Amino acid sequence: MKLKVVIIFILTSYTVWGQTKLTFSKQQMFNDFDTLVTTIFKVSPHIPIKKDLWNYDAKEHINYLRKSIDTVTTDLSYFLVLQSAINLAQDLHTSFIRQEDQWAKKQYDDYRMYRNKFKFSIGNIYNNGKYLTTDPFVINQDTIPVGTQITHINSTKIDNYIKGKLQTTSGFSYDLNNKKFYNSGILKNSETIFMDSLSVTLKNKKGSKTYRVATNKFTKYLPSSKYNDSTRVEYWEKEKLVYIRLTDMEPEFKTLILDELAQIKSKNLQIQKIVIDIRGNGGGQDNVWQGIYAALIATPIKYSLKIDDYQNAVMTKDKIESFGFENVKIEKDLSPLLKKYNFYTIINEEEVIEPSSTSLKFTGKIFILAEDVYSSAGSAVSVASSNPNDNLISVGRKSGYFLGVGFSPQIFTLPNTKLKYRIAPSIEVTNAKQLKDLMQDKIEIEVPIDMNYYQNKFSYKGKPTDKDFLIKYDPFIKVVLEYKMPSH
Repeated sequence: MKLKVVIIFILTSYTVWGQTKLTFSKQQMFNDFDTLVTTIFKVSPHIPIKKDLWNYDAKEHINYLRKSIDTVTTDLSYFLVLQSAINLAQDLHTSFIRQEDQWAKKQYDDYRMYRNKFKFSIGNIYNNGKYLTTDPFVINQDTIPVGTQITHINSTKIDNYIKGKLQTTSGFSYDLNNKKFYNSGILKNSETIFMDSLSVTLKNKKGSKTYRVATNKFTKYLPSSKYNDSTRVEYWEKEKLVYIRLTDMEPEFKTLILDELAQIKSKNLQIQKIVIDIRGNGGGQDNVWQGIYAALIATPIKYSLKIDDYQNAVMTKDKIESFGFENVKIEKDLSPLLKKYNFYTIINEEEVIEPSSTSLKFTGKIFILAEDVYSSAGSAVSVASSNPNDNLISVGRKSGYFLGVGFSPQIFTLPNTKLKYRIAPSIEVTNAKQLKDLMQDKIEIEVPIDMNYYQNKFSYKGKPTDKDFLIKYDPFIKVVLEYKMPSH
């Protein structure tokens, strides 16, 4: 993939910024930029892997970006150069974080302010190369049905548009089958947030039509049932199924779920299947999913864990052992797949999750429902998929991200602007035979996208979180209910 990064700072001449001079000299700006990118290249193990696996050379694109500093005329436009460099790493764990320094906080807050002014959206899902609408809406008096394809943005084919906008937002997934990036939220990015309007071309059975829309106006979605999804535990009596919905890997949710499981255990209910629904879970703390697994299982969950870092740049023995690992031995990874990358193995051991003292000691199948998961939620899926002989079964769809178990992002600060940022320092390499295995996104039972689900979700008179809807229309739940133990 050859990607020419073009940065357009639309607001550099706008008096709305109220700024007549730059806070930092060009030398200081180049210094901070060079510090940022040098640190990313030094610490991130994903950069060299993505070059070979995705044919995406982040170094080339970030270095090309450097020359745009010469044209910067405002502080915010300089901040956007740095933000673009962060985005081009294409790793959600490589990002700016909450700022403390006055200058850094102002740029960060101003950027968020402009993002918040952008209101237009189109609910959509990426499906095998196409972007299909998931919610019906009205645009210029036309009603756009579920399943309508988004084909162009600002008169550019959507695939080409995305190729040229990798610097404008983070969180792009990668489709290995079609060899391209995708992002269902691409309409809102660091260029369009400064535009008064944009155009989208939509295609359905009635044909193809281009619309010009105001970016500061909310989309007119057709009325549907309002609902709030929440972490909860339900017992479905007829199905003899425990349904656990976990929206985030937050400690208070673990406490809630464990309390509810204790109530179920005290009632001595008959259980044939257990579901842990983590769809849309963006992560949090690993001890949440570990604690929930421990509260369900009858026998230990055993899995191998091998974690590497790049050049052994930041993960020292003392730092690793501070996370509870013992007798850490760091050595260069000389495996045939990885020896050329200058990776160092920092963890290589067998992990065990023991049943808790209050566990349900359930011996049947526990289904982990996964879609659009990341961070520690991705770790929960990776562990569930690691052993085909345990009673954990992952059900869902691949995220297009690098998942797996890893260490928390490391925090850094730029010398002049004092911007704080983080970089993921490790990559799970367990059982990797091919580069694609490093994404650690294996799903044991994949669920194809069915647009009827979204139509049913819109038409349903109750809440799509209700048991009745889930049983009748949810393709993930359908897989669970129809699952039968394989014969040996």
